[in-house]
Amino acid sequence: MRFVPTFCLRDGMILGKSLFSKDGGLLLNSGQTISSSYITKIHNLGYQGVYIFDNLSEDIVIESIIDDELRFSAIKAVKDIYIFSQSDGKADPTLVPRTKTLCYDLVDQIIDNKQAIVNMIDLKVFDDYTFYHSVNVAVLSIIIGVRLDMPRNELYRLGLSALLHDIGKVFIPKEIIDKKCKLTNEEFDKIKKHTTYGYNYLRDKFDIPSKSYLGALQHHEKYDGTGYPECTKGENISNFGRIISVADVYDALTSDRPYRKAMPTSEVMEYIMGGAGSIFDPNYVYIFTRKVAAYPLGTCVRLSNGLIGIVVENFEDCCMRPKIKIITEDSLAKPKYIDLKNDREYMNVIITDIEKM
Repeated sequence: MRFVPTFCLRDGMILGKSLFSKDGGLLLNSGQTISSSYITKIHNLGYQGVYIFDNLSEDIVIESIIDDELRFSAIKAVKDIYIFSQSDGKADPTLVPRTKTLCYDLVDQIIDNKQAIVNMIDLKVFDDYTFYHSVNVAVLSIIIGVRLDMPRNELYRLGLSALLHDIGKVFIPKEIIDKKCKLTNEEFDKIKKHTTYGYNYLRDKFDIPSKSYLGALQHHEKYDGTGYPECTKGENISNFGRIISVADVYDALTSDRPYRKAMPTSEVMEYIMGGAGSIFDPNYVYIFTRKVAAYPLGTCVRLSNGLIGIVVENFEDCCMRPKIKIITEDSLAKPKYIDLKNDREYMNVIITDIEKM
């Protein structure tokens, strides 16, 4: 199985992972042949790409860290909470308890898969970015928490904080949130208030642990004290705030937004590594780079020696040097692999030009 950007899809390709519509309904099942009409639908929904089956990548198995049913249940719960926050206060009384239960389910599934390196090329519906983003940030935050050996109840509080970290954005004018060009200073000042709005709203309206709404307040604080809303520094930032900060930036930068295209996962990982000690807590960056793949399985890459290949294996202790299956004319008859971490013959070879692949 390999990842193919939407603009590279062609009639007759075989879908490797199921795709879902905006409301979570099944759009295309795994194993289905992709037609031109479906390519148009995939493009219109805003998917950056999809996974396909083919002979080149039949030996690559990509496992999800959480299953699709739980993922879409969590997305729907977050969406319902956002809708409730914009209403007159009348809502399904089971909404918050349902969200709490889903958060425990997220924790349990991630604990069950705690040995895996996460291959986070997310298949997002563009229009519902906020809800997909919230669930992704929760998943990534819990992954860091599991690696820190947090107890289950603490992971639940962390997950709940991450799920609701951006709730304050419902109180920011939509035209500012969705603006396609650079914000004015006044508009950015309004955006920065979403952390305080979210903190106050969760504290006053929801029966959740105080640690959870503190994480929502502090997820834009920076380790060097230059963040907002209070310029809190270092370990004075709550551990939830420091963890969610890493997860939030990673998922945001790897997503298409109205004002820019998604960045390649490897470039975002380099940005996060470069921000260790200034933007981010270096301890959490260390963990993140070992649990989330810079080059997810199934992605096509170009090497500095001109060869092109597909990522087939990642290593916790060497996130920028995966194992590659080289694509050549006789790849099927005689596959060739390059292990950038362990093969000394290729120590001077690096991955390059991934954004053009």
